[in-house]
Amino acid sequence: MDEFITMNEFADLLAEKRPDILDEMVANEPEHQIARSIIAARLKLKWSQQKLAERAKLTQTQVSRLERAQIGSFRVVIKAFNALGLGFTVVPQKRETAKRRQSQG
Repeated sequence: MDEFITMNEFADLLAEKRPDILDEMVANEPEHQIARSIIAARLKLKWSQQKLAERAKLTQTQVSRLERAQIGSFRVVIKAFNALGLGFTVVPQKRETAKRRQSQG
């Protein structure tokens, strides 16, 4: 049986053997932050995905996709945020993240 490793050890292993996976995780972090915000706000209100969909004039499938960080349309995100009473704050990227994105694009 394989030996148990910590998350830090796993991250180090990924960085060494599969840096592309870490790059993908960093690249997708904004979508996951949005998804986590939507889930947290919905659960705080004790709403089902269906109730959020009704309040936001979306389908339950759209809400499900948002919560899985599958952001198809910014308009859908705005509708969900408005229904949940959430807003956006835009901040400068950390230098490391900005440099990594520039090198990818």
